[in-house]
Amino acid sequence: RPAPTARDLTVTARQYAYNPSRIHVNSGDTLHIRLASLDVVHGFFVEGHDIDAEIHPQQKNFLVRHPSNGDGWREVEELTFVAGRPGKYRYRCSHTCGTMHPFMLGEMVVDPNLPFHAGVGSLAGLFLGMVIASFVGTGPPRAEEAGTSGEENET
Repeated sequence: RPAPTARDLTVTARQYAYNPSRIHVNSGDTLHIRLASLDVVHGFFVEGHDIDAEIHPQQKNFLVRHPSNGDGWREVEELTFVAGRPGKYRYRCSHTCGTMHPFMLGEMVVDPNLPFHAGVGSLAGLFLGMVIASFVGTGPPRAEEAGTSGEENET
């Protein structure tokens, strides 16, 4: 499996969208995400990763917490987490930011680490091919190998 990659990303929030609206990463990548708001206070909740952030306009730092732990808000410059399981995870605004707030969504796609799976599949295919090849030439002995001429004996 290749070494996981560190990804530096900036996600900008504005009524009622994120830019980028879709993030593609590989399983095992470490994400370093900076958040910015262009207009009003926005949230950034990442489903399946227990991350919630509060972003204030024109501020470099933002607040973050892990809701399931009951943690309080802490001020940070970036979110850092590992993209674990492959799948699609929505990120959405978690602070009411206006009338179209419920439609402010983005998507993080965590792709499987294909070079690892391709390598395992190749090894399995190679092993299976060697097993099959070892049995191909071992059928019943031919007549000349068995010591007969191949002609039927008449009695």
